[in-house]
Amino acid sequence: MNARKLLFLVLILNSVVVIAALEINRRSGVNHFDEGKFVTIYSFLQLLATFGIVLLINWYSRWKNPSLIWKIIAIGFIFLAADEVFTIHENIDFLIHRVFGIEETAVTDRIDDILVGLYGLLGIGVLFVYRNEWKIYREAFPFFIFGFALLFGMVTLDVITNRHDILYLIWDHHSASTIQSYLSLAEEPLKVFSEAFFILGFYIILQTVKAGKKESAVTKAG
Repeated sequence: MNARKLLFLVLILNSVVVIAALEINRRSGVNHFDEGKFVTIYSFLQLLATFGIVLLINWYSRWKNPSLIWKIIAIGFIFLAADEVFTIHENIDFLIHRVFGIEETAVTDRIDDILVGLYGLLGIGVLFVYRNEWKIYREAFPFFIFGFALLFGMVTLDVITNRHDILYLIWDHHSASTIQSYLSLAEEPLKVFSEAFFILGFYIILQTVKAGKKESAVTKAG
C-alpha cells in the first residue's frame, strides 16, 4: 500500500472512530473517550501498529545502516501502548503524592498531564540527538510535525480542563463548566489523530528503507 492510500485510510478510520464516540456520547451520555473505553483500546492498537512499523524499519535498515534510534523509538511506543492500558503516568502522579506526602493542589494535580508532555519532549530530544539519521527521510517530516503539534495540543487541553480554575479566570462558572465539557471531549480526538500522523510518518520511512534495500539487491545482482 502506498503512503497516499494509507493516509486516506487512516484519517477516515480515525474520523469514523471519533464521530462514532461523539455520537454515542450525544445520544446515550456514555463517554467512550474515558479511560478503558473504546477509544482507549483504539489508541492502544494504533500505538502497537506504530511499534510494529518501527520494528520493521529496524529490520530492513540493519543490513545497511544499523542505528540505535529505531530500537529506542520502538521501546518508546511499546511503553506508550502500555501506558494507554495501565495509565502509568497517572499512577506515577499518585505515587509522587504518596511518597513525598504532597497534598493535592491545582498544580500537583496536573503532574500526570505534564508527564505526557514530557513524553513528547523526550521524543523530540531523541530525534534531535539522532538528527543525522533523519536527513534522508524529509518526506516524513510534515507528518511528525503534525503529530507533535496535536500531541502538545492535547496536553494543553488536559492541563486546562483538569480543573475549572483556569477557565474561571476567563469565564463565569456556568460558562466555564460548559466550555470545559466541550474541551475535554476534544482531548482524545487530538491524541488519536496525533498517533495517526506518527503512523503515516514512520510508514513513509519504512517504504523508503524497503526501496533502498531492493535497489541494493538489484545492484548486487547486476
